[in-house]
Amino acid sequence: MQEYLQKTQFGALMDEAGVYLLLLTASLGGFTLLWGLRPMALLAGLAAFTLMVLLRARTREKRLLRREERLRGRIGGEICLEEWTVCPSVRAHYEVALLLRGVLPISLVRVHAEGALCRRSDTGQRVLIVCAQLHREEKVSAKEVAALQRFCVGVGAECAYLCGAGGVTDAAREQAHLMPRVQYVSRARMIALAGGAHPATDRQLVALGRRYRSIHSPRGLRSRAFDPRRAEKYLLYGLLLLGLYILTGLAYYSIPGLVCLALMTLCRISAAHRQNSPLE
Repeated sequence: MQEYLQKTQFGALMDEAGVYLLLLTASLGGFTLLWGLRPMALLAGLAAFTLMVLLRARTREKRLLRREERLRGRIGGEICLEEWTVCPSVRAHYEVALLLRGVLPISLVRVHAEGALCRRSDTGQRVLIVCAQLHREEKVSAKEVAALQRFCVGVGAECAYLCGAGGVTDAAREQAHLMPRVQYVSRARMIALAGGAHPATDRQLVALGRRYRSIHSPRGLRSRAFDPRRAEKYLLYGLLLLGLYILTGLAYYSIPGLVCLALMTLCRISAAHRQNSPLE
């Protein structure tokens, strides 16, 4: 979800300026290659650039609507996967099974805490639909795949679909080829399915905007700058910059080096304060 919080108004303006600059370069460059560096080539290029700008303005509303639909779908899918990580496992497996009914010929039989047991209408096989309920950076381990296979044997399922994980380890991929087989449905595929069924609403977009403001507030910036996990990086950068100062004798390397060491000290103080806090 963090990737949707990075776009700023200045960034959007620079993207728009870049598009116009690209159109102008293509128009002038194309006619210059055809006719050479002549006044008629420049005039024709400017005319072509004007036509492309007018055409882009005429189709702007449709493009914005299509872009909004795609963005609402992606954000809605991300929100669904985030909600599934903290909701009860029975509900998560059930909702994932409902989504897969749109792409697989399955009917729901029973929902367990370990997964939703379904039956394929084309082959009659029993399959298990499982929501990974993991953070986007976590990967499924071989131990989790083996536990899922044991449950499949217990309920008589011939295969399982593991949905929404950020990835699988090499050992887990090797384990998944054993019987009963476990097929991996990627996180991107689940975002597309969930976003198509549950696009982001206006209320969710407003909440996302508030989240953006809270992340970029002075308190949020201070919390990230003095995060104890950054202390080692600050120490490394500070020592490298001071080493450059010693080797080159250039004084302007020493100032950022001392700043990095000061930030490292503040991170250590912040870590000590969190350890003394009863809520940490």
